[in-house]
Amino acid sequence: MKHLLKVTAWCVAIVSAWAAAPACAEDFARRFVLQLEEGAAYYSVTLPAAVYAASQRNDLGDVRILNGAGEPVPYSLDAPREPARAAPTLRPARWFPLRPASAGQAGAPFGVTIASDGSLRASAAPPGRAQHDADLIDAGEASHEGRASALVIRLRDDNYQGRVSVESSDDLRNWQPAGDAQLLKVSYNGSTLSQDRIELSSAHARYLRLHWLDGAPYLESMNVEVQAAGSAHAQLADKQREWRENIVAQTGPKAGEYFFSTGGPYPVDRLRLHLPQPNTVAPAVVYSRGELGAAWREVSSATLFRLHNGDVEQNNPGLQLTPDTDRHWRVVVDTRNGGLGSGALTIAAGWHPTTLTFVARGSGPFTLGVGNAAALSTAVGRDALLMSASSVVATARVGEPLALAHNANAPSAPNADAYRRYVLWAALILAVGSLAAIAWRLARGVSHRMPAGDTAAAVSASVASGFASKPADATDAGHAASASAQDTANPMAGGAVGATGTAHKGDGNG
Repeated sequence: MKHLLKVTAWCVAIVSAWAAAPACAEDFARRFVLQLEEGAAYYSVTLPAAVYAASQRNDLGDVRILNGAGEPVPYSLDAPREPARAAPTLRPARWFPLRPASAGQAGAPFGVTIASDGSLRASAAPPGRAQHDADLIDAGEASHEGRASALVIRLRDDNYQGRVSVESSDDLRNWQPAGDAQLLKVSYNGSTLSQDRIELSSAHARYLRLHWLDGAPYLESMNVEVQAAGSAHAQLADKQREWRENIVAQTGPKAGEYFFSTGGPYPVDRLRLHLPQPNTVAPAVVYSRGELGAAWREVSSATLFRLHNGDVEQNNPGLQLTPDTDRHWRVVVDTRNGGLGSGALTIAAGWHPTTLTFVARGSGPFTLGVGNAAALSTAVGRDALLMSASSVVATARVGEPLALAHNANAPSAPNADAYRRYVLWAALILAVGSLAAIAWRLARGVSHRMPAGDTAAAVSASVASGFASKPADATDAGHAASASAQDTANPMAGGAVGATGTAHKGDGNG
């Protein structure tokens, strides 16, 4: 009996411990080799798109760094912060229409003179529109206040679509490319669609020269957009943004509904929506949600357009979002004017990747594991990880994914779950069998001391006493067995006692 009780206790302990145990640290869907230089104590690595695609959690909580012995090491996750963008300042600029011959000559062109302070003055009447294919712009003091980030052109024409290129110079002799764009002004449904901004790559150019490649429009004004010196960080951040291109949206059950998935917890802060057909204009609202079945959340709205004019194509600018790690997205297009027509809506999603910093504890090779929905984040803050250490953080890189055979010493996640279920079921069956054996032995011991008629009742009493929790249960069972034996040996005495008890009860009632 004691051995059976021990077996039962062990089975219950195995079931409880195994059921409560977390998933193995090596149960990851993907493992990547980390390429790093030897000798550093800390390393930082920028997480590529493949890590996001393999992650099963929106917070990247299933990312781990493992050393050569398979031990997890401390790490931190740092999402990049959007650089502070100071509001740009618009400074008015003076412009001078140029004739075709003047656009290519060095020095001050025909009809323009240079004052002692470098400012430009008109010395002749401007050419007619038929002879006007370029404009010379005097940026003035705006070129010394900060970086000239863009040129903003207000068009007087109600409808215009055309290409323009820009050159910059400080002496009107040496010119270098400074940017190009496609300008647009179209009236639609009582509103105006416009693109009037030309990004500039030059830093502090005094003079700009515009070349109208599709005919010069009538101009209302020109302004130079000046950014403060600190805006260079924002420009660099824009260049470091990663993109996932050619995401194809699926049409929904309702007209004008489109659904797509980013395929991972990318912190998306830019969306570019490419319409399937040219000459399309349609207002749209964009929603997102983290899980299927969750409520949709509106994240942006805009008027989408794709317009053709000969070889010129205009598209709506990208949507700027607060970083959003939701996987599921929905675009609802206004269909009152035909929607987007036939064809597939394609999307490009952009984000700034997260930086992971870890301590190179133990020996290599170090690997990155990801893809376990049951894993919880163990990341710490970067300051707590570095502990004000003076050592330099070296740079690591995520290499190629490991083959499944080398992914871990443990079985793959689906096999590990199946193995886990088999062990749990085996322990449960063994525990139930042990309890059945205990009940059978109790019933067998009682049946040797009782008539056949009372065996079933005794078995029930014995099993019930076996599950009772009071220490005196065994003694009570002994007394019950002794009383049963006495009743069997002297049935008349039992009957007399019963009669007497009945008589007394009757007397009491009387």
